[in-house]
Amino acid sequence: MDSNLEKDYCKTLQSEGISTPVEQVTDSQNLHLPVWYDEAKFKHAQNFYRRNAYALVVVALYGVIATMAIPSILNVLMFTKRSSSVVSAYRRYMATILHFVGWYTEELKPGTKYWKSLEFVRRAHSTSSRRANTKHPGMINSQKDMAVVQFSIVGYVVLSPRMLGVQYNTEDMEAFVHFWRVMGYMLGIEDRFNVCTADLATSRSRMQQVRDQLIQPALASVSEDFHRMARYMLDGMWYSNVFVNPEANIYMTYRLSGVPGYAHLSGKNYRKLSLYSRVILRMQVTIHEFSLSVAWLRWLQNSMVSVLLIFGIQYFPLLAILRFGYKNAIVRI
Repeated sequence: MDSNLEKDYCKTLQSEGISTPVEQVTDSQNLHLPVWYDEAKFKHAQNFYRRNAYALVVVALYGVIATMAIPSILNVLMFTKRSSSVVSAYRRYMATILHFVGWYTEELKPGTKYWKSLEFVRRAHSTSSRRANTKHPGMINSQKDMAVVQFSIVGYVVLSPRMLGVQYNTEDMEAFVHFWRVMGYMLGIEDRFNVCTADLATSRSRMQQVRDQLIQPALASVSEDFHRMARYMLDGMWYSNVFVNPEANIYMTYRLSGVPGYAHLSGKNYRKLSLYSRVILRMQVTIHEFSLSVAWLRWLQNSMVSVLLIFGIQYFPLLAILRFGYKNAIVRI
């Protein structure tokens, strides 16, 4: 691996990746596993998910918040209007959870439900990019933006596992990076832009660059549109988990991203939070940094994720039914 290329990875994203679209997939013949796919590592990563389900699902929430700070990603999100209200955001992000949890738990082979899930997600990205570019030339789902989205799911786990309560060893993390290298490839990210590489150290370097050079500056100067769209998403997700709290979740995202002034549960930014948000934030930190390190508590939290996925989204999301009606509340893929 060229060390100069890796050092300039983020510059390459911003100079070349920003104008390079994700290749469109029109049918199942276009989607195929990469030649370097390792089934043993892939399945190892799926087992890693089962042992850390709570942390890996919750980190996706923080990741979505972080991606909304990137103007090019936010602009496409607003253009699609698929998350521009509480109910539409609820449906979009519940479906997103079902898609990627399916990737973590099901066999990856042509013709399976979750192979079709990958086709659907990739086609949806292509369609939204084409429509946005037709209406607003230059507005695309670029390789840079896809790499940032990929980072939002894998990056915090690799860079801050203890802050999230992830239980792991080196083999686990290598397998997890391989898993998301495969997923990135399947979703149309070129190898030169893929945050995940064949080497854990190189992947970590790329992730640090994305966090420090893209995510941190973006979070430090967010727009009103960011707050509005993040609020739609978090208000929507509250109907599946009443411990979702916009102020607390945004603070956790800033903390994970290393934004100055958010490392500790004290100081000026912390004091801006309401008392209730402080309580929720402290509860979240306690779960991640203490509860998930205790085997039986981690099992309990992981089991709660399974219950949420089966009953809280697909069959009987009680609060969502009361708020949005049965038809809008039930989300399946």
